[in-house]
Amino acid sequence: MHTFQIKTYREGFTSSKPHFFILSKGLNAGKPLETPCPNCFAITTESEEARNFYFWLSYGLWQAQAFTPHLTGSVVPFIRIGDARGVLLAGQEKAMKDRRKYLKSLALLQDFEQKAKILQKQVELVKQVKRAIMFQILLE
Repeated sequence: MHTFQIKTYREGFTSSKPHFFILSKGLNAGKPLETPCPNCFAITTESEEARNFYFWLSYGLWQAQAFTPHLTGSVVPFIRIGDARGVLLAGQEKAMKDRRKYLKSLALLQDFEQKAKILQKQVELVKQVKRAIMFQILLE
């Protein structure tokens, strides 16, 4: 069973251990991040394997909106560090119960994430072509 530590991110945070970040404020609270932002938690683990496990567990929980019921606040919703820890631990327990099913779901999730990035690039290229067409028309 993997373990992790979760702390509020402070500017200047450094860690020699594998780590990632999750948003703590806004409607995307719980979303895992590779790079920190001012409103996030830092999650450190003992190994790269554990880091990948928790990163993708967080991603799956965020996609399933598991953090949403724990959001507090009326103007800018946020999640408390204890609630985020509880969601991750509950998710870990469920993932470990049926590890084979979890790994299969995780592979599908990663595949769809990769395909979504490709589609985003294609949409950006289409936007550039549209701009180029209009630019060409307006300069003639």
